[in-house]
Amino acid sequence: MLSTVALAPAFNAPAMRAPATRSAVTMFSEGDLGVLPPLGVYDPLGLIETRDMRRYEIMEVKHGRAAMLGFLHIILIQAGARFPGYLSPTAGLKFADVPSGCFASLEALPTAGWLQIMIVTAMAETGAGNVPDLPGPSGLAGGPTGLVKAGLLGQPQTADKAPGDIGGEIWQRYADPEERAFKLNAERNNGRAAMLGVTGCLIHELLGVDALYPTGGLGGAAPPPIFS
Repeated sequence: MLSTVALAPAFNAPAMRAPATRSAVTMFSEGDLGVLPPLGVYDPLGLIETRDMRRYEIMEVKHGRAAMLGFLHIILIQAGARFPGYLSPTAGLKFADVPSGCFASLEALPTAGWLQIMIVTAMAETGAGNVPDLPGPSGLAGGPTGLVKAGLLGQPQTADKAPGDIGGEIWQRYADPEERAFKLNAERNNGRAAMLGVTGCLIHELLGVDALYPTGGLGGAAPPPIFS
């Protein structure tokens, strides 16, 4: 389901990664993007002085976005929201038949569905869907429909772009530096919270309680769905 679908593009497949190069050490200080209270520059393992921190920033942004989508999915599916129709017509599987559990929903997805998900996410991760020489009917270059350059499939992360800047032309841009910093820091904080939230939901299910409502104890049940 979406929680796992969203997580797929957050990982860099080793086979698709460019050869590792040692870059200059990146230092952080108060006021930098992502350096936020109450922790500030928090580096108990001393990674800043030894690792490529730009790569770590990129991974944090990707995982944060994936986790936000995943946590939103968990809330919606626990509330009973489902797409109409069939998830897999050949298997006779309707969206309404997919269980609400995090792990149960993963097991319900057919193998062919996983293959489609991985192909699309790999294209988004590597920029394989970008065809900049083909004009689209909307007037945007980038593919048969003009959607690639517009950013709906995503663009590859390159060295000349800020961490996480993969959206293309239609993404919202902020000219004011203060507003831009506020928005990007809000994304970092929300992503960090979502990563903890998704992890908590998975741990709850492993402990035998409901993902979102664990307070009923090991035998507690979740509230009834909102959507039916």
